[in-house]
Amino acid sequence: MAIANKLENISVGDFGITYTLTLKDSTGTVQDISSYTTRKVHFTSENKIKTFTRTATFTTDGTNGKLDFNFADGNLDQAGVWKGQVELSKSGAKVNSVEFDVVVGSRITP
Repeated sequence: MAIANKLENISVGDFGITYTLTLKDSTGTVQDISSYTTRKVHFTSENKIKTFTRTATFTTDGTNGKLDFNFADGNLDQAGVWKGQVELSKSGAKVNSVEFDVVVGSRITP
């Protein structure tokens, strides 16, 4: 399963903003993910030192392949190209998306 979008325009220290991911197959067709009961998004920093997981929710009912999540305070503590991966599970099945980029820019502090 692929992610249709890369996350950009995020700065070190950003949190509390809702981001939406769309899951599609290799042909670009949106995937119905409504039957999955557990939805997580895993992240790792560019240098692989920091990892964390966020819980995701359906944007609507999951039939449109869309998941919402947000970062918590302290999650994004370094600039760089982070990697993300969605994990979906239900009774008898677990699937992971391909990795996607999360571009985190530096913050200018006066």
